[in-house]
Amino acid sequence: MAAALVLAVLAGAILLWQRPWVGEPDPGAGAVSLPADARSRLTAQLREMSRASSQDAFVAAAGDLPAAQAFAKRTWRAMQSVAMPGATFRYVSGGEVADRADGSAAASAEVSWQPSPGSGLDPAATYRSTVELRVRPEADGTLSVVGAAQVAGQVPIWLIGDVAVDDGAGRTVVRVDGGGSLPLEDMATTARAAVERVLPGVDGRLTIISPRTRAQMAAIVGQESDAVAQIAAITTGLDGDPAAGQPVVVLNPTVFATMDRRAAQVVLTHEATHALTTAVGTTGANWVVEGFADFVALRDDTAPLSVSAGQALADVRAGRVPEGLPADADFSSTGHGLGALYESTWMIFRLLARDHPDSDLVAFYQQVVGGEPVDRALQSTFGLTADELTARWRDYLTKSASTTS
Repeated sequence: MAAALVLAVLAGAILLWQRPWVGEPDPGAGAVSLPADARSRLTAQLREMSRASSQDAFVAAAGDLPAAQAFAKRTWRAMQSVAMPGATFRYVSGGEVADRADGSAAASAEVSWQPSPGSGLDPAATYRSTVELRVRPEADGTLSVVGAAQVAGQVPIWLIGDVAVDDGAGRTVVRVDGGGSLPLEDMATTARAAVERVLPGVDGRLTIISPRTRAQMAAIVGQESDAVAQIAAITTGLDGDPAAGQPVVVLNPTVFATMDRRAAQVVLTHEATHALTTAVGTTGANWVVEGFADFVALRDDTAPLSVSAGQALADVRAGRVPEGLPADADFSSTGHGLGALYESTWMIFRLLARDHPDSDLVAFYQQVVGGEPVDRALQSTFGLTADELTARWRDYLTKSASTTS
């Protein structure tokens, strides 16, 4: 799995994402036929929505149906929170054939926008994505745009729901539809401070996006809902390229909200480490990227080892001692045992930290995420080969398991 993922040990039900349309009438209501020139109408209509310089103009361009007006008002408010003026909608295809009983159709549109100052998003980025617009015909032959949904890839935050931004020193929290009941503003500040203690002078802004539903989270990061079912949070870019632009941390409420405050803080600090370093998009070994992030997140943690590494040590007591350092493919699994994998990976850094200062661990991490082979970075920083580290790690796990209940 990409280095920017934290996988919680909580299973989730598979749910294909399907955002309900605002104000959709009963399927039995009398449907109006789509006009023959729907394509040209939509092209012009989306052009007018793009040119709108006020909420009234944007709402008028979206259409006269109540559902279109509600959708347009919400979208305009959200745009003002995070996007620069000039967001554009460009017609791509569709909108000509009804696919629902109410006579509405799906149309694809390319959306382009730039983040506004204070949004917590990369001000130098231009985000582009293709979304599905739900289009409903009106009695007079005109069309109303009544909603937006995911096609493939990421959906702009301001098309997902209402957006509220809290911009503070070194961190920004963006809530979608009021998502998240934990004090994320304080937790983000704590997470940034934890990263700065290990990596003094770390640059960049920590931005946390907290949606209300898992479906919204999946749409924001551009994945299917079942693919993120076990993920507590993900650090990624918002333009489809995780290595481009300023990364953000997106929370999965169905997992994150079930955690106690300590566990949630560990997840947030882990992801902050990814976001504030060069981890996102790196080709460095996953065990280094994930283990270091957990080292930062757990460095000042006071929980006993039975809590912070309980699953890994239980595996060792059951005779399942790792044969070698974790492979990248191990992190791509969605099955049982991910919690133990992350814990045992963290134990590598906990072992190294017994004999080396933080600066050595940071140097090793930065070499690996910068493209240095692990073997060479281990030798130059710690004077160890991979085999030597593996032997010490296996012994450390075994001894820890025998002394931890």
